[in-house]
Formats: sequence, C-alpha cells, structure tokens
Amino acid sequence: KPPRLAVSVSVSVSARLEGRMDLMIRGGKKPKACVGFGGCVGLAVVVLVLCSSGCERAGNLRGQYGSFKPPRTNSRTLIHTQARGQIQRTKLTRHNTHNLFHHKQTETYPNPTPTTPDPHTNGKRNTQCSAITTPLGGLADVGIIGGVVSPSLNSAMPALPTPKKGQPRILCIVHKDAESPLSYPPHLDRGKATWGEAAVQLKRRLAWTEDGFGMEILDAGHLTEELLKEHTRQADIFVFFGLGENKTAADLAAHYTQIIPTGACFGCSNGLSDLTRVDYQPANSFTSLKEKLSIPFMPPWSESNQLARLFETIQDLYQRSNHLDLYYALLLLVDQLKRVDLVGARSKLDIKGLYCLISNCRKPLLKCLKNPTCKKCVDELEKVGLRDQVKAYSIIRSYESKEFERLSLCINEKNNCLRNDAQRPLLPNVEPIKTWQGKDLTFEKAEDILIGRRSKDNPISWVLVCGQNPAYDEFPCQYQMFYRGKARGSLWYNPVFKVNTLDGEEVWRRSDYKVRHTDVPGKFTFTFCDNGVTSKEFWHIVDAADDLSWAILYYSGAAKTAGQAYIGAMLATPDGSWPKDSELPRISASLERAGIPWHEMVQVCNGNCEGAPLTPLHAEKQ
Repeated sequence: KPPRLAVSVSVSVSARLEGRMDLMIRGGKKPKACVGFGGCVGLAVVVLVLCSSGCERAGNLRGQYGSFKPPRTNSRTLIHTQARGQIQRTKLTRHNTHNLFHHKQTETYPNPTPTTPDPHTNGKRNTQCSAITTPLGGLADVGIIGGVVSPSLNSAMPALPTPKKGQPRILCIVHKDAESPLSYPPHLDRGKATWGEAAVQLKRRLAWTEDGFGMEILDAGHLTEELLKEHTRQADIFVFFGLGENKTAADLAAHYTQIIPTGACFGCSNGLSDLTRVDYQPANSFTSLKEKLSIPFMPPWSESNQLARLFETIQDLYQRSNHLDLYYALLLLVDQLKRVDLVGARSKLDIKGLYCLISNCRKPLLKCLKNPTCKKCVDELEKVGLRDQVKAYSIIRSYESKEFERLSLCINEKNNCLRNDAQRPLLPNVEPIKTWQGKDLTFEKAEDILIGRRSKDNPISWVLVCGQNPAYDEFPCQYQMFYRGKARGSLWYNPVFKVNTLDGEEVWRRSDYKVRHTDVPGKFTFTFCDNGVTSKEFWHIVDAADDLSWAILYYSGAAKTAGQAYIGAMLATPDGSWPKDSELPRISASLERAGIPWHEMVQVCNGNCEGAPLTPLHAEKQ
C-alpha cells in the first residue's frame, strides 16, 4: 500500500512574474496580487491562491474537494421553479405539503432535456488483469420495513451509532434494485452494486463520521403520500438515487421534496437531475463555470461562480464512479448547512498563512522555483488540485526532488502554515482477530502475520489483491515488505509500487514506515513522512489464513498538519493472485466486520511487475 497523499506543497508562479516574485521575497516588497485575469501569484498547498487579492482563480475551495458557501436565505420556505426560462419563487411552508399537488406541473417540476452524462461510461475501474472464476453469492445487505430501507438484520457490519442531535437530516429516496455505477471486483463476476446496496453503505459511512449524520432511506417502490409527508417535514437535505424508471414515484418524490432546501439527484432521469439545488437555488439556473469565468461581469469569487463550481464538483465526483467520491459529494451538500471537518480542512494560504510562508520558508521556496523538476511538479499539481488524489500522488512521485520535500516540510510540519489539525477516524470500531492457528494471538504471532512468507529467498511479505480506498489502492504491483530490524523490538514496513508518470513512463517508488505495537496484539501504529508530510496510522489485522495464504489488514490514520483523515483496508496474498473460492465466504464475513462491502473494494492489476526494487531500506535482523 503506498502512503496516502495528504497535502503536498504546490507553489506556482506565473512565468512572467517569476522575477518579480524573487525580488519580492528578497527585497521585502509587497506583491502585486494580479497582473491581468488569471495572472495571480499562487502560493499554496496543492492549490494556494492569494485570498486577500480577491482573485481566487479556482473559487472558494476548502478541504479535499472544497467547500462552497452560497448566500443563505432568511426564510426556508422559498422554492425556485422553472417557468418560461426564468427562475421564480413560490411561498411554501412545511405545514401545507398536502397542497403540493394543486400546483401546476410547470410551476414545481422542471423537466428540460437531461444533460447529465451517462455515469457508466466514466471512471471505470481497472479490469485488464481480472480473472473471472466462480461467482460469490449471498451478499445482499438491504432490508425494507414499511417502505423504509435499512441494513439487513443478518449483516455482520459494525453497529450504527445513534445520529447526533442538531445535525442536518438527510432523506434518501432510492430505486432499490436499479444498477449503480459502483462495481464489484471483476474477479467476483457480480457486475455492479444496486443503488439499494450503495445507499445502505452510505448511511453507515455518514453515521460513522465524527459528526454522526443520520440518513433515512425510502424505497421508491413503496412511496406513499403519507410516508413522504412524514419524512420530508423533518429533512434538511434530500438525495435521489436511480429514480426515473418509476414515473409515479419520481413525481411523488419531486413534489414532496420541494420544501427541502438542498439536495441532489444521482443516476436519475426524466428531468430529476435538474432538481439539484443548494438553499433553493437550482443547479440548472447556472451556466458552466468556464462560461462564468469568461464573462467579465461575473468574477470567479462571486457567489454565482461558487455555486456553479459546487454543482460542477458534485457532478464530477459522481462521474468518477467510486464509493469514496460519492460519499464526499454527499458531505459537500451537508457542508452547506453545517461545517464538516472531513471536507473543511484548509488547502490554501490565507493572509496569516502567506505571512508564515514568507517569514519562515523563503529559502526552500526560492530553491524550488529555481529547480526545474520541483517547479514542474508544483505546476502540474496546480492543474490537478486535491480532487484527484491518485493523479496528484502520481505527479509527486513522477517529479520527486529534495527541493520539493524541503518546501513541503517547512510549510506543513515545521510551521503548520495552514493551521490544520486533523484527527484519525475512530469509527467504525474494527477489532483485530483474537485467535490465530487455534491459539490466542500474541504480539510475536501478530508480527509473523505481517511478515508473512518473507524469507531469505523471498523478500516479499504480501502483494495487494484489492483495496478499499480508491484514492490510493489502484496503483499496480503493490508489494508489501515487513521485517524485523536489528534494533531490539524494531519493525519496519517498506511498500514498493509502480507509478505511471505523466510522461508515459512506468517507475517504481517506495516508502518507509516505522511500526510499533500497541497494548493489543494485532493492532499497530505506523508512522512515516512522505514528501514533507508526516502521517500516523493505526493498523489492525482483521483476519489471516492459518497457512498465510491471505490476510486482511485495516488502517485508519491522519496527516495532522495537512488536515486529512482517511480509512481503508486491503486483501493481500503472497503472490497477488486471488484466494481460493472456498475462502471467499470467510473473507466476506471478515470484510463485513470491518464495515466494508465488496463493492467498495478496488481490484489491483498485478501484471507486468518485473524489476521491482525489493531491497529493504534498513538492516534486517538475521
């Protein structure tokens, strides 16, 4: 498993301003904020923009995918409707929902030609190395009681905590059996997960956040006016999944959710996708971000452009067709009503951060700007930003340099110019195994599981088969090397993995983790520094075969000063091939105990893996 890319430093200076920037830093002159449109000097972590200049080239982004703060209306009873090409407002309260059907269709239910691209043609997972074998069945995890969808009573998933009071309430209406864009690993030959499965897992993910958000799920096939009246009166956000095939249910959902100010539609048709809105401001009333930026009277920091970027970001996240980006899209909607820590970390320097950079990091900044590799790295990172973590990590590994690492170390670890303080996720509560090979698990045996079948003749402990975090587990050829060091009680982890660079080359990269025991056998702490950002993780041995033919490891961690927290898991074998089909039921049960369904697992391509540098980075105990 490659280390998570938390936030790495990106300093981008326009070529025509490079000399002025050098003069500004050396001579102490105040920088000019902009030279023409788009000529801002950006000093940031991944995307750093001089907020004080008012020239936020990328809008008001915050956190991993940004946070957008549209204007708030004083009343929550305004509804925007589409009529004759203009946005109109209608007074409506939560106490007269029974009168909704007395409104004309054109006043309450916009139905223009859908413009949402087909999600099934985008963001497909890596399948060229898949091997289809006996399919695994019996993974249904959806139950329905009175039209309310909930996790199956037979599920082994960790228990859901009670939603915290005072948090935004989410109402999800789902076509339970419709196909979602979330794929099972190709080896399982199960195709795509249903929207019912995806919605139930998203309900868990939202409940497991530090804020403890609650989501009620209604099945479109069991909708009634009474059921909708009961749930829409209490909801702050609505979400539609896979609606449109059932026209009656779609009409009911569209009408009764008009009193809910914020919501989005994913995988919908018949105009439902155009109901996406924030604070009663519909997405279809805004042109694309590029068109807005091309109009001189609509500056990029305007409220309209912030909303346009929000809607564009949510659509982009959905088209990536993986569970993590869909989860973050929902968090962005929640963030419009209440700040969400998972998407609220600072990703750019404000006035204080800029002063911190200039005061403390002038030397590494100048050296980076003068180094072609470092400057190339930060220029490419500015184009990508934080939304595509895999590509951003590939950029850093493609253009590694000491100058880049020193600048990142100065901004993040030494001075914390962004003033972030991320904490690792505590939920779900995943317990390590208690017994192995028929005996109680000891600290020594737990180390043996990590080390796997590594020996003098075989330097590899494990090879990743599939992983839960799509941001980091899609790299091909991920070799895991665990070994005991010469120092007493020392344990090291050196992952080696392949990166496809932006220049079209394939290069091998590696990282270095220090591993320590906790007070529980099978639970470890991992610490490492990657490109100037230090992360601390907790790893758990969820399960392992007695003959070490496979193992499941779960991790949760945070890059504190980068403001990012994450969780994930991996299924690994000694050679990267899938375990025997007879082992899959046990593996499925172990993944469920970690809160992970199969449709969240990303299959890794383990073809063409010759030439990996498998020499340990530390002296090994003989």
